[in-house]
Amino acid sequence: MQKKLFKLFTNYWETAKERAKTKLRIHKYRLVLSVCKLIADLITNAVIVVGILLVIFLTSITLSFSLSVFFSSHVLGFLASTLILSLTALIVLWKREAVNRYFAGLTIARYFEKRQETEDEEADEKVIDRNALLELLNDRRKV
Repeated sequence: MQKKLFKLFTNYWETAKERAKTKLRIHKYRLVLSVCKLIADLITNAVIVVGILLVIFLTSITLSFSLSVFFSSHVLGFLASTLILSLTALIVLWKREAVNRYFAGLTIARYFEKRQETEDEEADEKVIDRNALLELLNDRRKV
């Protein structure tokens, strides 16, 4: 009798250990996935910023040369381009609050979209797990 109880206890202990190891492994993989997503997001944002700066730089050079042709003088073309870009920068500084709200809204919206995607993925996993469990129970009832 005591051997059966001891064997039953050891079986429960082994299953509890396996479940704990599995849960730890799942949490570790979720952490790695979160870190990888964060790094990928940072790299993507850095590439986007560099691309935008490159576009602004090339656009300003194109504008300068176009105005140089229009004014028939490189000095006047580059001067006009500098004035246009300076005026644009002053307008952005003047409307700084509106610009900050716009970009903050974009950032917050992006965060909540990613969070919703993650919650949707987790919900899908739970539905799949529930369906697999129901199929297993139905198979056992048939036997």
